[in-house]
Amino acid sequence: MSAARKVISNVWHFLGRHAYFVVILFFIVVVGFLDTNSYYHRFLHHEEIRHLQNEIKHYQDIYDRDTKTLKQLEADPSAMEKVARERYFMKRPTEDVYIIK
Repeated sequence: MSAARKVISNVWHFLGRHAYFVVILFFIVVVGFLDTNSYYHRFLHHEEIRHLQNEIKHYQDIYDRDTKTLKQLEADPSAMEKVARERYFMKRPTEDVYIIK
């Protein structure tokens, strides 16, 4: 027998003895990593969904803050002066503004 035939014979003999193990291992590899609906892809999609939900929450907080400011501006005319002074550093002609960071 040649060396190649002996190796092939040994491989077939191993597969014959451990057929269940080989099939289970193949199933785990396909379901875990190779399939389009694998656990690995599910994990990646779950992480992306979590990241997008955090981003949605961030923009929702910004929207709520700006909506609150807009309602204050519509209800109280002196609030416009407050917003102009705080955000845009506007001042009256007779005063000085110092910015400390």
